[in-house]
Amino acid sequence: MKSPLINGEMREFVAVASTQEIAADFLKHGENVGAVLAHHQTKGRGRFGREWISEKDTSLTMSLIFRDYTDHPKPYLIGMSVAIAAAGAIHAMLQWPNDLILGYQKAGGILTELIPDQDGRLVPVVGVGLNLNQKTFPAAIKETATSVHLYHGGLYEPTSIAETIIQRLKPLPEPATWAELAPIWHLFDHTPGKKYKLLDGKEATALGIGPEGQLICSVEGETTSVLAADAILG
Repeated sequence: MKSPLINGEMREFVAVASTQEIAADFLKHGENVGAVLAHHQTKGRGRFGREWISEKDTSLTMSLIFRDYTDHPKPYLIGMSVAIAAAGAIHAMLQWPNDLILGYQKAGGILTELIPDQDGRLVPVVGVGLNLNQKTFPAAIKETATSVHLYHGGLYEPTSIAETIIQRLKPLPEPATWAELAPIWHLFDHTPGKKYKLLDGKEATALGIGPEGQLICSVEGETTSVLAADAILG
């Protein structure tokens, strides 16, 4: 898989509202930047606009700009590739489509967005949020969230973890089809049995991942498949 740094350097910031927004601005102005890393993100977001809480130097918050995959027909495969690289970097498991799991708690997530460049072409920008050094979490998420520190022990430097993730992208196959990515994803997969809420309000139980990278699940006794945009992790 092609590294985002082929077409630009990594830019580090002390604090930003959102690395995705900074990446979008670089694309708009045609600047040669391949990654944006912030040591503090004040208005990070996950899928469906959910808030991503990030305290200074306790988290990895970065966005990877994949210019080599501009107008890619299956951009979700790029995000899932980044998830594999991140899981390897922190020795985590994966839950479809984008959650990194340590034990049975969430340690991070991946957000894939298509952002227009200066010519209006759509560039996949993958946001990565990882809990690295947190020792406590707010009451609302303390039962479901964890950090690499809490699970593995030790302290972790965000820039070093970011560089490891990017390095782990290089040996991955080109994200053209799910069939190429699937054998590697399954080494980390922790999806079956997980509960999801569909956009129509129904609850789904994950059975596995289908031939195009979609979720295969059971809904009221019936087997069906859904895309990432249609399912919220329960």
